[in-house]
Amino acid sequence: MKKQKVLININNLEEINEYKKIGINNFLFALEGFSIGYNSFDVNDIPEDSFLLINRVLDSKDVDSLKSIKEELTKFKGIIFEDLAVYQIFKDTSLELIWNQAHFATNLSSINIWLDKVNSAVISNEITSNEITDIVNGVKKPVLLNVFGKNMIMYSRRTLLSNFNKYNELEKYNDMVLGENHTNNNFLVKESEFGSAFFNNEYFNYIEFSKTLNDDNIKFYLVLNLDLDIETVKRVLDGKSIGNDGFLNKRTVYRMSEYTDRGEK
Repeated sequence: MKKQKVLININNLEEINEYKKIGINNFLFALEGFSIGYNSFDVNDIPEDSFLLINRVLDSKDVDSLKSIKEELTKFKGIIFEDLAVYQIFKDTSLELIWNQAHFATNLSSINIWLDKVNSAVISNEITSNEITDIVNGVKKPVLLNVFGKNMIMYSRRTLLSNFNKYNELEKYNDMVLGENHTNNNFLVKESEFGSAFFNNEYFNYIEFSKTLNDDNIKFYLVLNLDLDIETVKRVLDGKSIGNDGFLNKRTVYRMSEYTDRGEK
């Protein structure tokens, strides 16, 4: 995996120079007011040669707010977006628009249809290694592959942690790890004024797998760091084995009966 093709999210501005020392020059900033789950930044604090992450579901008020700063945002390189209103607002600008709907970017047909409209797309990492390979080999334009991060399981506009803690008369926390007894999984929940984001609390790591793919069809290798210090991230990029293989060798379960079919209870 070429480090010059790594696109990494920034949690604090001091990280930028440290990443540049190891050859990384592509940075992603969650835009304050329009993102959830990641450390966000005021538009005035984001370097102009950066990409923006807009991953909130927008209502009419949010759309109007985004339109009001449209011209200000055109100084950046591009936007990784989920809500289709973002595409409608910025499709007539020179910004690179990158479609990022993880639960839909799961097949070559859907991705190629969007690649007729946008500059690139983020392949879902909820599909197997064979499925990812087939997509990379068949895309019309180079795409993004998320190679390291914690999967966002769900996003709710409700402030679920606040409601839970208030009901149970507990201290208020904006970040909590919750256990789920049926599957024995742990979930990191991050709450803000815009709602609650649930992440699988274990990192997936596709860095070694990415070396098997057609690099010509990869625009960026996306790294999303939620809570690791920068030295640990550097070691991960150098090949340190942190995290699991996610869905690479595990097909998605669509019906609960499939657990029984596979001998899982």
